[in-house]
Parts: sequence; C-alpha cells; structure tokens
Amino acid sequence: MAAALLAAALALAIAVTAPALATASVMPATASRTAARGRPKAPPPTPAQELARTAKAPTASAPAPVLAPGPLVWGAPVGIDSGPIDGLACPSISLCVAVDGDGAAFTSSDPPGGVRTWLRADVDGATPLTGVSCPSVAICVAVDADGNVVTTANASGPGTAWNVARVDTSIGEPSPYGGGPGLLRGVACPSVSFCIAVDSVGSVVFSGAPTGGTSTWVLAHVDDNSDYGCAGGGLSCQAPLMSVSCPTVTLCAAADFTGNVLETATPSVSSLWSSQSAGGAGPESLWTVSCPSVSFCAAVNGAGGDAITWDPATGSHLTTHRLPIDAFGIWCSASALCLAAGEGANGTAELIGSTDPAARNPTWNVTDFGDVNAVSCPTRSVCVAADNEGDVIVGVTVTSLDGTLRGEALGGHIPRIGALVRQRGYTLAFASPLAGQMHIEWALSGAAARAVGDTGAAPLVLATASARFTGAQSQSVRLSLTAAGRRVLHAATRITVTAAATYETNTGTVAAQRRLTLSSR
Repeated sequence: MAAALLAAALALAIAVTAPALATASVMPATASRTAARGRPKAPPPTPAQELARTAKAPTASAPAPVLAPGPLVWGAPVGIDSGPIDGLACPSISLCVAVDGDGAAFTSSDPPGGVRTWLRADVDGATPLTGVSCPSVAICVAVDADGNVVTTANASGPGTAWNVARVDTSIGEPSPYGGGPGLLRGVACPSVSFCIAVDSVGSVVFSGAPTGGTSTWVLAHVDDNSDYGCAGGGLSCQAPLMSVSCPTVTLCAAADFTGNVLETATPSVSSLWSSQSAGGAGPESLWTVSCPSVSFCAAVNGAGGDAITWDPATGSHLTTHRLPIDAFGIWCSASALCLAAGEGANGTAELIGSTDPAARNPTWNVTDFGDVNAVSCPTRSVCVAADNEGDVIVGVTVTSLDGTLRGEALGGHIPRIGALVRQRGYTLAFASPLAGQMHIEWALSGAAARAVGDTGAAPLVLATASARFTGAQSQSVRLSLTAAGRRVLHAATRITVTAAATYETNTGTVAAQRRLTLSSR
C-alpha cells in the first residue's frame, strides 16, 4: 500500500499549529483508492515492501468502509515515479524532495503545480534510498540501504549535484526477527549543521557538517535492546532501529522494531540512549517516530495497531491509544495535527488524521485513500504525501480551505446592486490551493423568498458560479445572476442573501456559507 504504510510525511519536521477540523463543513468523497492488502504475518523489511508482498484481491463479502473526512482534504495524485516513493521532505512550499528505491531523487520548486514541476535525478546508482531530510531549501541529506549518505548543498538550484559518502560500515541483517536488507533506515536534520541517521543494527551516524563527506560522520551504537524471543546475544539479536526524529539539536527520539522508544538530549555524543518499552507481553513493531516539538512525540505499533504518544520535556510515560487501522507510519506537524498510514479492518490501505492526537481520547478520521509512505507539511495549512505507486498528493487543512472560500469566493469587493444588475453579475478572483471544483450560489429562502413573491418550497436561487481548477492556481470566476436574481435585485435597494460555496476535492467537499447584504448605495 503505497508506502502509505510508511506512515506520509513524514519528516513533518516543521512545527505547525493546525486549526480544528470543522467536520460539519466536510462531506466525504466516494472511495477511489482502496487497494486491498493482507495483514503482515511477520516483521517486514519495510512497510511498503510488506504491503506489496501481501497484496490480495478484495472479496465480495468485504463491503467498502464507511469513510469520514480527515483533518485535510487532498487533491488528485500526480504520478512522478514508476515505483514506490520511500522518503519525502518539504522544507518550504517552494521545495520538496522525494527519494525512491531505485536510487533516484525528485525535486520540485512548486509541489502543488503538477507533474511538470518535478525533476528526476539518478543520484545513487541502483541502491535503494530509504529516507531524506532537508533542513533548508539548499541542503538535503538522504540515506540508503548500503550505509551511504547522499547529500546536496544546492537542492533548489538547477542541475543539482548529489554526493555519495559511505558512513556506516556495520554488518546489515544480523537478526532473523526483523530489520531487512536496508542498513540506514531514517534520517533527521534539525539544523543545517547537524544530521543523524539510524540503522538496522542499533547504531546511529551523525555529523556536524552533513555535506562534508565520510570523514565528518561518526558511527555510534545507541540501542542495546534485543529482538523479542531471541535467545542469542550481540548483533545476532540486535533490535533494528526503524526511524528517528529530532525537533532540535538537543533532542532526538528513535523507535526500534522490538517496541522501544529511545531518546537523547545529546545526539552528538557517542553513548547509549535512554529507552522505554511500549509495553505488551508479545512482540511489538514500532515503525516510525515523529517529534514536531520538544513537548510532543508519537510513534505507531504495526503489531498492535496503536499510536503511542509522550512528552519528552517532562519525561512522561508512554500513552497508548488504539487506532482505527493497523498503522505502519506516523507524521506529525504539531501536537494538533498527526497523519498515520496503515491497513484497515477489511484490508484496505487507509490514511487517518487527528487534530487531537495527545488527548485522553483522541479522534482519528479516515480519508478515502491510502498507500502513503511519507508526508511532509511545509506550511501551517499544506501537506504533501507520497505513496507506493509513485504519486505525490497535495492536501490542505479543512479550516484553511474554508477560510479561503469565505474570504475570496464569498467575500472581497462585491459591486452595488445597480452594477450587478447592469453587468448581470460580477467577476471575482479565487486562488485555489489544490485541484478541485468550486460552486457558488446566492439564494433566498423561507420568509426572505416569500417577501419577494416566491412561494416555492426550494430556495430561490439568485446567482451561480462554477469553476474547475487543475491545481494550485488563481483564476477569474464569473458569478452570473439568474433570471430570478435580475428580477429581485432590479426591484431592491437593500437585500440580504445567503451565499454558499462548495469546493469538491479528490477526497471530500468543503462547504462554507455566510450572509451577504447587498445595497444600492
């Protein structure tokens, strides 16, 4: 399922405060991207590989799930690669970098702008790239399955040059219980002067000059935990580290495949990290960890279907919440916005989201697409996801799209009644944040409609407009008066109408409404 189960973003390294989800304003779209998958039987090398391996056809007895909107709505997938995208970093709305299992990097200076804005570069031969982090629009650091870092100091420039440096010489795949063939698993760069990556044998590599080559990187063993049920010792039972997240240079957290979360306040020191078990008597499989701030971290347990949250600043114990899916990845841009990807009860790939993941009883909503491997949120209101089919998908928060509709489609400068009648409407400017279909309607209903002589049961429509947007773009939209609208406004000097706007996206429709008072003066 599209690296969906990598759990999209994220490298959500940008701390944002997500507005509350206005569920009453969102209507779910018909499910269109539900590729059935089987439940993993054993610890897989990566979420994407396991989901692809266990793919199965849907059965007639498994009805489509009832889908609810997530905290974001998403545009149409844009195919930029022929295979899974396994890592994504968007340090700003003007730069996203994606990496895949064929050693390729994809960059875009306009991620919402469509497929033509993405450029491919073969940067690491055929070695699978497993993650990427970009602390600025210039510097990006990717890691691969062979223990290399692949770096650039000019990520947004033309003809970007990438350099490969061997930094981890550990022996890969020491344990029969998990890990897989990939040596380096994840990377985090909280600043341009510090990056750290984790590997499958409990070690990290870190550097104060990430683009400086092999000599600037230090290898250190930080995890002494053993695989569940392993009777041996040493590397033969070493728990693989799966993910790392660092909100600052003085806090890093990692997750291992035996169900432990690890932390350190000194990531540039070669010493063991503190460790907490996620609990449970059986094997636990922590896939990813995401720490958008020093006071909030989250991880997901693919074996138990749980989200695990804690506050590193206070040293709080781990809190476990059951998720509506078996999640294999989580990305949080703030303590008020997390996205997780995984497999639903009927075997479908699903992306879920929460605006209160740290609450005592958090609410998680399901979007109607999955297969997400990575998510990165460059702004407070925009997130970009990458999936197992080589697609990137742009999403915006429901509240931000609602605000855009209210401010631009239903607000702004509206001509006086006389000008509206003469011009039979007016033209407004609308800046769409993602692909979709917008519809605007002015209407009178109830007593207001009867006051102008309309006795019908349905609202009296005075004006309408429709526009389709192929991506993030600005467009002039013509709002035209209906015959009833021309008649009513021609006789009016002042009238209050109900103005409504809807915006239909790939995964749901956002609706906004306000009352407008039109005047002849």
